[in-house]
Amino acid sequence: MDLATILKRERLVSTVINVVLSTAFFLLVFGPRQRMLTLAAPDGFALDFLPQGAAISLMAALVPSLLVRKALRKDGAAAVPSTSAIGWQVTRMLATGLAIAGLLAALCLSLPIEYISWTTALGIKLIFGGLLGFVVTHRALTRLYGHG
Repeated sequence: MDLATILKRERLVSTVINVVLSTAFFLLVFGPRQRMLTLAAPDGFALDFLPQGAAISLMAALVPSLLVRKALRKDGAAAVPSTSAIGWQVTRMLATGLAIAGLLAALCLSLPIEYISWTTALGIKLIFGGLLGFVVTHRALTRLYGHG
């Protein structure tokens, strides 16, 4: 088993899944109708980075970490991270994701604009979701399994 190949695959899968889920949740939260969205209330585009960042960080760290550990165990690897090591890494990635999301929310709320187009907002959310999924998965897996 080539660990570098597994890690590369997990990063790609995480990126794609988080783009797809970001699309679904964007449509659920903001609706499919193209319109202008407010950064603050009532639409809350800026604050929506927080739940998005939390969900992506949690799942992009937890699921790939457990899948790689399962694959390594199946392949007979002697040393795999413990559940507590994975839990600690997931916690760190959740905190990191929330910090990034908080900074993005604060940036959005500090802009001298009140509205953003639906299409632009969707694009931002998809880029954010994909990049955060990639980065969190990469950092969690390389910290747990040691390969870049």
